[in-house]
Amino acid sequence: MTLRPIVLIALLVARPLTLSAQDPRLTGRFSRETAARITQLLDSASAEELPTEPLILRALEGSTKGASDVRILEVLGRLRGALRDARVALGPGVEPADLTVAAAALQAGVPAAKVAELRKWRGGKPLTAPLGAYLDLVARGMSGDAAWSQISDLAQRRAPDRDYVGLSDPRRRPEEE
Repeated sequence: MTLRPIVLIALLVARPLTLSAQDPRLTGRFSRETAARITQLLDSASAEELPTEPLILRALEGSTKGASDVRILEVLGRLRGALRDARVALGPGVEPADLTVAAAALQAGVPAAKVAELRKWRGGKPLTAPLGAYLDLVARGMSGDAAWSQISDLAQRRAPDRDYVGLSDPRRRPEEE
Protein backbone atom coordinates (compact mmCIF):
# COMPACT_ATOMS: atom_id res chain seq x y z
CA MET A 1 0.00 0.00 0.00
CA THR A 2 1.36 3.40 -0.86
CA LEU A 3 0.85 6.66 0.96
CA ARG A 4 -1.73 7.91 -1.54
CA PRO A 5 -4.54 5.50 -0.51
CA ILE A 6 -3.80 6.14 3.17
CA VAL A 7 -3.99 9.89 2.68
CA LEU A 8 -7.14 9.51 0.57
CA ILE A 9 -8.83 7.51 3.32
CA ALA A 10 -7.71 10.06 5.89
CA LEU A 11 -9.16 12.89 3.81
CA LEU A 12 -12.43 11.00 3.38
CA VAL A 13 -12.80 10.52 7.11
CA ALA A 14 -12.07 14.16 7.76
CA ARG A 15 -15.53 15.16 6.64
CA PRO A 16 -17.97 15.36 9.53
CA LEU A 17 -20.67 12.76 9.74
CA THR A 18 -23.77 13.32 11.81
CA LEU A 19 -25.71 10.26 12.74
CA SER A 20 -29.37 10.62 13.42
CA ALA A 21 -30.32 7.32 11.87
CA GLN A 22 -28.69 4.25 10.45
CA ASP A 23 -26.16 5.02 7.74
CA PRO A 24 -27.80 4.06 4.43
CA ARG A 25 -24.62 2.32 3.29
CA LEU A 26 -25.20 -0.30 5.98
CA THR A 27 -28.71 -1.13 4.80
CA GLY A 28 -28.87 -4.45 3.02
CA ARG A 29 -25.26 -5.31 3.85
CA PHE A 30 -25.95 -6.62 7.34
CA SER A 31 -28.77 -8.30 9.21
CA ARG A 32 -31.09 -5.88 10.99
CA GLU A 33 -29.58 -6.90 14.33
CA THR A 34 -25.99 -6.39 13.19
CA ALA A 35 -26.81 -3.08 11.48
CA ALA A 36 -28.46 -1.92 14.72
CA ARG A 37 -25.36 -2.91 16.74
CA ILE A 38 -23.09 -1.11 14.28
CA THR A 39 -25.33 1.96 14.44
CA GLN A 40 -25.14 1.88 18.26
CA LEU A 41 -21.37 1.72 18.06
CA LEU A 42 -21.34 4.63 15.59
CA ASP A 43 -23.66 6.71 17.76
CA SER A 44 -21.48 6.03 20.79
CA ALA A 45 -18.32 6.97 18.88
CA SER A 46 -19.99 10.13 17.64
CA ALA A 47 -21.00 11.04 21.21
CA GLU A 48 -17.32 10.67 22.17
CA GLU A 49 -16.44 12.99 19.28
CA LEU A 50 -14.59 10.22 17.47
CA PRO A 51 -14.73 10.07 13.67
CA THR A 52 -17.29 7.53 12.53
CA GLU A 53 -16.37 7.31 8.87
CA PRO A 54 -13.40 4.94 9.46
CA LEU A 55 -15.74 2.66 11.40
CA ILE A 56 -18.28 2.64 8.59
CA LEU A 57 -15.59 2.01 5.99
CA ARG A 58 -14.15 -0.86 8.04
CA ALA A 59 -17.62 -2.42 8.42
CA LEU A 60 -18.20 -2.17 4.69
CA GLU A 61 -14.75 -3.60 3.99
CA GLY A 62 -15.49 -6.56 6.25
CA SER A 63 -18.80 -7.17 4.54
CA THR A 64 -17.20 -6.99 1.10
CA LYS A 65 -14.55 -9.50 2.16
CA GLY A 66 -17.21 -11.87 3.52
CA ALA A 67 -16.25 -11.57 7.19
CA SER A 68 -18.80 -12.77 9.71
CA ASP A 69 -20.91 -10.21 11.51
CA VAL A 70 -19.29 -11.24 14.79
CA ARG A 71 -15.81 -10.67 13.35
CA ILE A 72 -16.82 -7.29 11.92
CA LEU A 73 -18.18 -6.17 15.29
CA GLU A 74 -14.96 -7.30 17.02
CA VAL A 75 -12.82 -5.36 14.54
CA LEU A 76 -15.00 -2.28 14.90
CA GLY A 77 -14.66 -2.46 18.68
CA ARG A 78 -10.87 -2.59 18.40
CA LEU A 79 -10.82 0.30 15.93
CA ARG A 80 -13.03 2.39 18.20
CA GLY A 81 -10.62 1.64 21.05
CA ALA A 82 -7.68 2.69 18.90
CA LEU A 83 -9.47 5.93 17.99
CA ARG A 84 -10.02 6.59 21.71
CA ASP A 85 -6.36 5.84 22.47
CA ALA A 86 -5.30 8.17 19.66
CA ARG A 87 -7.50 10.92 21.11
CA VAL A 88 -5.83 10.45 24.52
CA ALA A 89 -2.33 10.42 22.99
CA LEU A 90 -2.90 13.48 20.82
CA GLY A 91 -5.11 15.51 23.11
CA PRO A 92 -7.96 17.82 22.14
CA GLY A 93 -8.39 19.67 18.87
CA VAL A 94 -7.12 16.93 16.59
CA GLU A 95 -8.51 16.72 13.07
CA PRO A 96 -10.39 13.50 12.23
CA ALA A 97 -7.85 12.57 9.55
CA ASP A 98 -4.98 12.80 12.06
CA LEU A 99 -6.95 10.86 14.65
CA THR A 100 -7.68 8.13 12.11
CA VAL A 101 -4.10 7.72 10.90
CA ALA A 102 -2.85 7.85 14.50
CA ALA A 103 -5.28 5.04 15.39
CA ALA A 104 -3.89 3.00 12.49
CA ALA A 105 -0.34 3.63 13.72
CA LEU A 106 -1.29 2.57 17.24
CA GLN A 107 -2.83 -0.60 15.85
CA ALA A 108 0.40 -1.20 13.91
CA GLY A 109 2.36 -1.10 17.16
CA VAL A 110 3.58 2.49 17.47
CA PRO A 111 3.53 3.40 21.17
CA ALA A 112 1.15 6.22 22.10
CA ALA A 113 4.04 8.23 23.54
CA LYS A 114 5.77 8.25 20.13
CA VAL A 115 2.59 9.43 18.40
CA ALA A 116 2.28 12.25 20.96
CA GLU A 117 5.95 13.13 20.48
CA LEU A 118 5.45 13.28 16.71
CA ARG A 119 2.59 15.74 17.18
CA LYS A 120 4.91 18.02 19.19
CA TRP A 121 7.65 17.80 16.57
CA ARG A 122 5.17 18.63 13.83
CA GLY A 123 4.12 21.82 15.61
CA GLY A 124 0.48 21.66 14.62
CA LYS A 125 1.02 20.38 11.09
CA PRO A 126 -1.04 17.35 10.05
CA LEU A 127 0.19 13.89 10.96
CA THR A 128 -1.17 12.13 7.88
CA ALA A 129 2.03 12.33 5.83
CA PRO A 130 4.47 11.09 8.49
CA LEU A 131 2.21 8.41 9.93
CA GLY A 132 1.05 7.38 6.47
CA ALA A 133 4.68 7.03 5.40
CA TYR A 134 5.43 4.98 8.52
CA LEU A 135 2.54 2.62 7.81
CA ASP A 136 3.61 2.30 4.20
CA LEU A 137 7.23 1.52 5.08
CA VAL A 138 6.16 -1.17 7.55
CA ALA A 139 3.68 -2.62 5.05
CA ARG A 140 6.53 -2.86 2.53
CA GLY A 141 8.68 -4.87 4.93
CA MET A 142 10.73 -2.41 6.94
CA SER A 143 10.93 -3.04 10.67
CA GLY A 144 8.87 -0.71 12.83
CA ASP A 145 11.98 0.60 14.58
CA ALA A 146 13.78 1.40 11.33
CA ALA A 147 10.68 3.05 9.86
CA TRP A 148 10.14 5.11 13.01
CA SER A 149 13.77 6.20 12.97
CA GLN A 150 13.30 7.66 9.47
CA ILE A 151 10.02 9.34 10.40
CA SER A 152 11.31 10.82 13.65
CA ASP A 153 14.47 12.09 11.93
CA LEU A 154 12.40 13.97 9.37
CA ALA A 155 10.00 15.27 12.02
CA GLN A 156 12.78 16.58 14.25
CA ARG A 157 14.23 18.42 11.25
CA ARG A 158 10.75 19.85 10.54
CA ALA A 159 10.86 18.35 7.05
CA PRO A 160 8.03 19.19 4.63
CA ASP A 161 5.36 16.61 3.82
CA ARG A 162 6.92 15.91 0.41
CA ASP A 163 9.90 14.33 2.20
CA TYR A 164 7.60 11.83 3.90
CA VAL A 165 5.81 11.15 0.63
CA GLY A 166 9.22 10.50 -0.90
CA LEU A 167 9.76 7.70 1.61
CA SER A 168 6.61 6.05 0.30
CA ASP A 169 7.58 6.20 -3.35
CA PRO A 170 6.97 2.64 -4.62
CA ARG A 171 10.08 2.92 -6.82
CA ARG A 172 12.15 3.41 -3.68
CA ARG A 173 13.05 0.23 -1.91
CA PRO A 174 12.75 0.48 1.88
CA GLU A 175 16.10 -0.19 3.47
CA GLU A 176 16.80 -1.16 7.04
CA GLU A 177 19.04 1.33 8.76
